[in-house]
Amino acid sequence: MNYDTKFDSEKRIWSNVAPDRLFNPDKSIGGVALHMLRAQPPNAICQICDSEETELTYSKAYSYAVSVAAHLKGLGLGCDDVAGIVAYNTTLLMPVIVGCWVNGVAVNTMHPIYEEDVIRELFQVTKPKIIFCDGVCYEKVRDATKMLNVPIYTLCNHFDGVKKVEEILIPVEGESMYGAEPLKHGANQTMAILPSSGTTGVPKLVCNSNHKLLVDFCLSNGSSVIFTFATAQWNTGISLMVVNILCGGTRIVTTKSYSPEYFLELIVKYKISMIFSSPVLVGALVDLPQCTQESLASIRILVITGGNATRSMQKRIRDKLTNGYLLNSYGTTEIGAISVNYSQEKAESVGRINIGSYVKVIDPVSGNLLGPNEKGEIWARVTGDWMGFYGNAAATAEMIDADGFINTGDIGYIDDECYMYLVDRSKDIMKYYNFHFSPTEIETTISLLPDVLDVCVFGVSDGNGMDLAAAAVVLKTGSTLTEDDIVKFVAEKNKVKHKQLNYGAFIVAEIARNVNSKVMRAEMKQICLNMESSKKRKI
Repeated sequence: MNYDTKFDSEKRIWSNVAPDRLFNPDKSIGGVALHMLRAQPPNAICQICDSEETELTYSKAYSYAVSVAAHLKGLGLGCDDVAGIVAYNTTLLMPVIVGCWVNGVAVNTMHPIYEEDVIRELFQVTKPKIIFCDGVCYEKVRDATKMLNVPIYTLCNHFDGVKKVEEILIPVEGESMYGAEPLKHGANQTMAILPSSGTTGVPKLVCNSNHKLLVDFCLSNGSSVIFTFATAQWNTGISLMVVNILCGGTRIVTTKSYSPEYFLELIVKYKISMIFSSPVLVGALVDLPQCTQESLASIRILVITGGNATRSMQKRIRDKLTNGYLLNSYGTTEIGAISVNYSQEKAESVGRINIGSYVKVIDPVSGNLLGPNEKGEIWARVTGDWMGFYGNAAATAEMIDADGFINTGDIGYIDDECYMYLVDRSKDIMKYYNFHFSPTEIETTISLLPDVLDVCVFGVSDGNGMDLAAAAVVLKTGSTLTEDDIVKFVAEKNKVKHKQLNYGAFIVAEIARNVNSKVMRAEMKQICLNMESSKKRKI
């Protein structure tokens, strides 16, 4: 790939200008998907679901997508409507999403782990006219969307008396000639709505345009075997779905939870050749004693994204990856891939600017544009307009400037050879496995305890790019509350693992704050770690 980044010293912008596109962004991704699915050998395997033990051929995927599109059309749904999806990677998810796109319907995807209140709040914004979900989360989705009064279809794990997606997978007469609805709003028409990282609690809803989804991707081909644990609520998950459709090959999906042992099992079983994953998942994989060069011999491309990959971690991965390339990628939900590093030479860097991307570094105090080796806020944009946060013009305006550059919320710099380095986060977002969490949410939970006077939550790195939440807590005089009590209380209130105190709690005399009364998280973190190392925690 061409990562020939240029720096315009006058405009102070780094860029990697995209060549002419293979796919016309003014053509619906639904129409392009139908064409590409139809062009493949009918009996070629498009997708294998390991957990459901199913295979989906290209012809079946095409037929199911047309059936979904025809059903939505019969309901009167089109380019200004939204379909809600709360699902893992199951057999029928991909043709359902393609069917929505064929009819011009945008998909608002969510992870089944989301709490009922979050699902309710997000769907109150997008107001889907139809919802598809896994049976395991049906009751939660049903209760969260009572106010919408829309049909809900289960994609798997069906219930008696509940609509299931198979009911609409009825063959359409003349399906081989079925055509997609033209784009009503051009290349910038919203086709996917993905939740943001949720730095302040409930995620924002990021609009992904037809232009953004319909990307050229030169890392895959018809013989590729593709895999990611990411679901369709993440850029990685939905992007690899599109890659599978547009470039061919076989995509492996599963509803099973990640474990390094299961990850390795899938790689060996299906001879996976291309993987997109977070660094922490790959780091745990290569540290398995049974993970050898031979067991990873099928991998040709391994892209790590969504977290910090240290030099030592990258070396451990490359030592096992003898037949393939490791690419360290940096991006955001709003923008997509911003930079890619494909070599060990500058392993601390997230690489050069990705094709079709533009980056500038801004002094957060003065607002001045900075040059090489000057640290500031990273702002980026890609070819095509970003359509903002769905139903939230105010948040969109805060995130984007007049030239279309988006504030990533990260602090970094670009060196003389156009390699980008990230040195800090200007936002408090943290990550546990593939799930983001904000300290504010956990602080709010801890504050529910009557004996708590003050609290500060921070993340402690596990050394593999994962943040373990810890809390410094000030108690009322005479309180008998213990650190274990606090940890257990949070676990009871926050059922999802990434919003729990996975590192623990510290009882302290006070919370460090600056002159503006802002909590100094970094200082509190150091105080607590010093307490731990000296084994002098305040009881």
